[in-house]
Amino acid sequence: MGLPNLKLRGGSYHWRRKIMVAGRPLPLSISLRTGNFYRARLMSDRLSVAVEGLRMAYGQLTGMSREQMKQVFGDALRWQLQRIEQDQTGSLADPGDHATANSLHAEAWEFLARSGVEARWTLDEHQRLVANGWSPAQAKTVANIVFDLQNGGAVSGEQLAAYSAAFDFPVTAENVGRVRRLICKAKAAACREATARLSWQEDEGEAWIDEALGDETPFAFEQSGPTAAPEVVTPAPAAEDEPTPPLPIRPKKDLIEASEEAIAEHQKAGDWDADTVKQVRTAIRLFDYACGTGIMIEDLQQFHVRAFTKLCATLPNRWGRTREERAGGFEASLARAATLPASEVGLGQVTINKHLTWVTSVLDHAAGEDGDETGHRPAIPLLFKTARKGAGKGPRKDRKRKRKRKRKRKRDKRANWTKAEVACLLSAPIWAGTKGIDHRLTPGTQIIHDAWYWLPLMLPLYGGRSSELAGLGLAEVHEQESIPYFVIDYTEDRPLKNVQSIRKLPIHPELIRLGFIDYIGELRRAGCTMLFPEMGSADSSSFASTFYKTIFSKLQRWAFPEGTDWRRRIGGAWKDKDVHSYRGLATTALKGRVSDSVRCDIFGHEGETETASTYDDQADLQLKFDALTLLTPFTAHIEPHLPVRMRPQDRLRHGASWRQSRLTKARSGSTAVATATRKT
Repeated sequence: MGLPNLKLRGGSYHWRRKIMVAGRPLPLSISLRTGNFYRARLMSDRLSVAVEGLRMAYGQLTGMSREQMKQVFGDALRWQLQRIEQDQTGSLADPGDHATANSLHAEAWEFLARSGVEARWTLDEHQRLVANGWSPAQAKTVANIVFDLQNGGAVSGEQLAAYSAAFDFPVTAENVGRVRRLICKAKAAACREATARLSWQEDEGEAWIDEALGDETPFAFEQSGPTAAPEVVTPAPAAEDEPTPPLPIRPKKDLIEASEEAIAEHQKAGDWDADTVKQVRTAIRLFDYACGTGIMIEDLQQFHVRAFTKLCATLPNRWGRTREERAGGFEASLARAATLPASEVGLGQVTINKHLTWVTSVLDHAAGEDGDETGHRPAIPLLFKTARKGAGKGPRKDRKRKRKRKRKRKRDKRANWTKAEVACLLSAPIWAGTKGIDHRLTPGTQIIHDAWYWLPLMLPLYGGRSSELAGLGLAEVHEQESIPYFVIDYTEDRPLKNVQSIRKLPIHPELIRLGFIDYIGELRRAGCTMLFPEMGSADSSSFASTFYKTIFSKLQRWAFPEGTDWRRRIGGAWKDKDVHSYRGLATTALKGRVSDSVRCDIFGHEGETETASTYDDQADLQLKFDALTLLTPFTAHIEPHLPVRMRPQDRLRHGASWRQSRLTKARSGSTAVATATRKT
């Protein structure tokens, strides 16, 4: 399923189209900032309508008339037929061989006309030919011809330009695709017509006897008398002082270099965030190592894909995690795999498919636009269908077997926190009295209002993603409105998972009860720009990572030293409930008590129906406020401690850990002792 103007690049759809405005071609390319095909299709339709209005406003016609299409088809057919007949005429080959070659080429051209000049030959096409009476060897020959035609340029740019000039139609993406298919269709027809014109007589000279006997023209052989045998003319060698320049050798493109170029462009367009870039580099490293390291895109072959899947099957399913592996690379990972049980070796198919998605994105970027002669492509297009086991629709038995294997729903693969477990987490000294800023899980008398205090409360109250909450900027907080709220949107500091994550959320009444509005005011007076300035770490890949490492993992170990009852070992790693488990807790608590559309707007999910996801407006803040109030019991036991107590001014940033504070105290203590000794 796809549309010609939509291109999926790096998980986000792009809309592209070339139009003629005021007699000049205008290429358009817009990132739709969504990976959902149905939303992208709707946006594409709206953009196409807008472009059509713009085109008509300028009085420009961008399509092709039926007469123009007929002219293209007729010219391409006659030109191709002339070439075939010139090759066949006078050939010593048997006419049957010519007929076979014409049939094979006709089938190849028909495939390109039906599927497009960039279409890949598939096993389904092979089976279709065999079902229609072709032998497997003939079907394979047709596939080879398709590859040869595509690699040699099935339709040249010169031919397209000549037809555009001769038949007066604009060069747009739609017209180029239409003309290419017409030309391929015409060439298929030319091959069949050439077969019909073949002479099947063993000796064609017999048909010329009567015509020769009636011819009374002078003999050409005796008109000029005997002559010497014609001299075969050979081109004179070039002079030594003027050597013929060699044809330029087109440079190849290194796969790693191509991936960095793709990353730079997608980052500039805002399509790939830091996590995506990390995934792309990992996938390309794997693929490049499997190919032998330093592979060029033009040298890629199908066996490299098989080598990649073999490498994935022999790596630890959690590779690259140990210090030895980080120092020794893939060799160290493969050596560790040899010491592991079979259950801990081999990447999952979902992970392999994800890696192949990024490899394909890099190769698509390196290839450039359709017809771009400066792009870099493998000599023969790579096929990833076999590597993506079970991807797409297969035979009915395979689909039935796949349904039997998939016995768990998505919601059963991740456990939610229970109310009792949340109560245990929120019983930490953080909210009752702690020893100090660097000893938050040790009982004491201090209450400090910072990320330690607020974020663990916000997770069950919103069911939000920790990256969204921990990365909030003060510019996104509107605490003076009649219903105080904050906006979750794309920022330079924090990306979002998808476009439906953009939303407004009211400040929860529980937060207001505990002094959150006063906390915001203190931050503004201190000149801060982030709601939780200590979560902004330059050494961390995301706000979510900073929150997990510095706060949540420590709180979880304090509450559940041995893990929860759900803790289990999966694929060589221990899995337990995590930050994301709050989302299931919150959305389940609202299920049946709040409409599904309001729940989706609160949690940043797409609507469950086409109408909800496409046409419904976002729920009113008051509706969200009332819905979130239903989650109040999770934090109702927390007693407010007002006025709010902020972190020291020099600690309103990430860093300055308790180890540094202890070192500072130790140094100050030793200085005091030395001073007292000197005085004594």
